[in-house]
Amino acid sequence: LIPEGTSRTLQIDDIALNLANREAAISGEPLELTATEFLVLKTLIEKAGELISRDDLTQIALNRKLTLYDRAIDMHVSNVRKKIGTRPDGTPRIKTVRGSGYFYILPG
Repeated sequence: LIPEGTSRTLQIDDIALNLANREAAISGEPLELTATEFLVLKTLIEKAGELISRDDLTQIALNRKLTLYDRAIDMHVSNVRKKIGTRPDGTPRIKTVRGSGYFYILPG
């Protein structure tokens, strides 16, 4: 049970994630995300401004450990990045820290 007053929606910039029904929207328009892409975006937004390692993101979104030449999480982040695009002012939303992981850039 979710305590009363607990939001079931994550919002950042013009992106809204409805956690109850796993739907996403950008500027009010539905965003078609796979279940894995939804988890990737949810995780990045929940920890906006914090670096999330590829290991952690793989564990959360794919429910498995990252292996040596595993590029699956990078592909999912790439797909999310394409689907959400840049901010209305043209600045990126997701930053890659080479060899470390990813983070959602805080607005403003």
